[in-house]
Formats: sequence, structure tokens, C-alpha cells
Amino acid sequence: MNTDNSLNISFEDLFRLLMGLIADDLKVQRHLYHLSLSGLDTTPLQLDLHRSIFILAGFKEATISEELEEWYFEQTLRVNDAELVPDEQALTHLSAEILEGLLKRRNEVYGRKMAN
Repeated sequence: MNTDNSLNISFEDLFRLLMGLIADDLKVQRHLYHLSLSGLDTTPLQLDLHRSIFILAGFKEATISEELEEWYFEQTLRVNDAELVPDEQALTHLSAEILEGLLKRRNEVYGRKMAN
């Protein structure tokens, strides 16, 4: 039995997992948006997938700021374009843009900490 407690996942698998989670979160956000247009309070339906996405993207819990969350939710609003969800390629492209932005922000956060 291995007692190493280390996670062994390839970069490619992690990348695919993150892209899939972001795409799923985008789909959920789109559905919740349309439900809210009908007057339904969607607050209890929120899955908070974004926090898991942030952790998998390399953020420590303590560095997940309101600013980061606001940026992420601004990006997810782009999914409400009527043509986006039926077009899997466009959804994948948006997911990739969001992941790229998250990784850039992660590098900025930890780059500042390393410089101090």
C-alpha cells in the first residue's frame, strides 16, 4: 500500500478536467440565468463549482479573493449568448479563455508572493 499521499494526475488530464468543469459550470450558469428570468430565486441551486475549479487551477483557499470570483462570474456571463451553448466548439473556446485567464491570475498572485 502506498502511503505517499501524493496525487498522480497528468497535466493533460488535469487540463481536460478543468476544461470540462468550466464548461459544465457555464452550462449550469446559463440554465440558472434563464430560470432567474422567470422570477425563480436560483440562489439555493448554485453549485459553487467555481471554488473547485480555482483549487484545481492551483489557487490556495486563502488566496481566492472576491476580485477573482467577480472576474470569473463576469466571464461566465458570456455564456448567455444565444448561439454559444448549442455550439460545443464555441463553449470549449470560452472555457479555454476562462482557464487561461485563471492561470494568468494565479501566476500574478503567486508571482507577487515570490517577489516579496
